[in-house]
Amino acid sequence: MASIHSSPGRTKFGADPVAYDLARPEYSEALFGWLAERARLNAQSDCLEIGAGTGHATLPVLAMPVRYLMAIEPDPRLAARLREKAGHDPRLVVEEERFETAIIPQAFFDVAFAATSFHWVPRMKSLAKVRDALKPGGRFAMWWHVYHNAAKPDAFDIATTHLFNGLEQEPEATSGRPPFALDAASRTGELRSAGFTDIEHQLFEQQLTFSPERLAALYGTFSRVRMAPKETRGHLLSEVSGIAREQFGGEVRRTIITSAFIARRP
Repeated sequence: MASIHSSPGRTKFGADPVAYDLARPEYSEALFGWLAERARLNAQSDCLEIGAGTGHATLPVLAMPVRYLMAIEPDPRLAARLREKAGHDPRLVVEEERFETAIIPQAFFDVAFAATSFHWVPRMKSLAKVRDALKPGGRFAMWWHVYHNAAKPDAFDIATTHLFNGLEQEPEATSGRPPFALDAASRTGELRSAGFTDIEHQLFEQQLTFSPERLAALYGTFSRVRMAPKETRGHLLSEVSGIAREQFGGEVRRTIITSAFIARRP
């Protein structure tokens, strides 16, 4: 199986940046409160974001009293959407570049973070690059929404599992292990191996209600769905909305978990 950072799924999210932006759920206020406390964000904080997308984490961080934020986003379509949403905030600089090749100042940033994006880069090389970009004592946080946990499927997971038969597996999937974002032992071990200390793992839960249309839109942003042939993708999304309407009465309540890690550069 190809590594996640070489998967073609990495380039699929910008096909319709507005639809992608509207379909993906926001992160919880509790997550950003935790980030502000653990990373010690303040008016003198210089920040780095890896894989900013359309700004689901960028804008909440800019809503805090930070001094500067460099957002790395390789897809120009997503970067354009981010700039549109951010307006002309002078604290924000958006760099259209892959993190692997972006020129990042060393020992400059107080805080770095990656929101549902760090699985798309070669992790150990990228963790070393993040570490070197932080000032001594700086913090790095990474987190992911978890939409499906095969070990604990909810009713909608069970009703729709058959739709994914035959689709390419998620590139970050690992046989016999928890979902990537919930594999705390592996993520913590990588951070430790990269030289980070004071590693913490925290889970945040949100109860969200989805209409059939919103669920289909969300599923349409998943990389394995985006990589499917057009006809297969259209059938799958039609089935998702149909199941939500016919088996769940047109309203599906789901628990979305956000799995977050934070660590310190010594």
